[in-house]
Amino acid sequence: MHSLAQTSLEQGYCHESRETVKKNLYEVVHETLTRAIRDRTFPPGTVILEGPVAERMHFSRAPVRQALSMIEAEGLAHRFEGRGLVVGPPGTPPDRDLLERVISTIGPPSNHVAFSWQTFIDDLEAKIVYQAFFGAIRINEVELARHYDVSRSTARDALMNLEPLGLVEKDASFRWMVVPLDKQRITELYQLRDLLEPVALRETVRHIPRDAVEDMIRRHETALRRYPAVTAGELYELELDLHVRCLEHCPNTTFVKVLRRTHCLLTLSKQIMGVRIEMPEYEPFMNEHIRIFRHILARDEMGTELALRGHIHASASKVEERAAVMRERYVAAPQPFFQPLVA
Repeated sequence: MHSLAQTSLEQGYCHESRETVKKNLYEVVHETLTRAIRDRTFPPGTVILEGPVAERMHFSRAPVRQALSMIEAEGLAHRFEGRGLVVGPPGTPPDRDLLERVISTIGPPSNHVAFSWQTFIDDLEAKIVYQAFFGAIRINEVELARHYDVSRSTARDALMNLEPLGLVEKDASFRWMVVPLDKQRITELYQLRDLLEPVALRETVRHIPRDAVEDMIRRHETALRRYPAVTAGELYELELDLHVRCLEHCPNTTFVKVLRRTHCLLTLSKQIMGVRIEMPEYEPFMNEHIRIFRHILARDEMGTELALRGHIHASASKVEERAAVMRERYVAAPQPFFQPLVA
């Protein structure tokens, strides 16, 4: 089962002859990179970085991130003390110059639709999250399409893929608008998480594969050793481990669908930490996540529930503080597709 958040942000379309075949973009990236690794176009030691691959393939970072996670899980590459993945088994020395020499061997699939919403979703998400700190605002579909030089249906597809994450919604007149991330909404979202997420994870404990949890612990421990030399994107991936990937195994799919509306809280930190505001002096959540993962490994349902509830309580004040800092330091940035709300 795919991550709910990632599925919504990564589903793409490839066209073959006259038929339109639905395909996930991360699968396209995964196939491309796997082939390059297996035929040694990307030789052992190549450090694969998310940004250069996304730029070369003309995709956003989200599908590349998912593809790299799959490649790591399959043992084709491994994490190390630096950024990215090293091709080969653990212990393979990294060669940071290799990628620049070999990346020209990959590129966007010839049958990929060049102006699909995946090509600009990261930029749009960042603009919407930034605006959300300063209140609701209307999104004009026509101007959005014009801004990104895409069709109106493509612009609509992008908004529809951000809607389940709680970033945008339609008003009573069926017009798109940015959902504000003010103090009241952050409080309400955390109340929802506090009520549902610990219970959902408790019900999931016996369904999560042990090797998946062990991999999550290893990723967290590696990042913990490197902190603060980590990016907001890397922290976001660690957040997804606990709050999305674990819950993929929850037997209560209604819980999962409702909790998906709170995902904007994770996106908030991804778009501002280390970008708009400083990284926290001390690691923000990794030790708490590791403690929860160890309860899961022990199949300790009640311990898992209580540990997650404590983690949620601790994170609520941190997110409110970051949002307050954003509002103090910055002002809303006009965009050609944003329009003031009118009565």
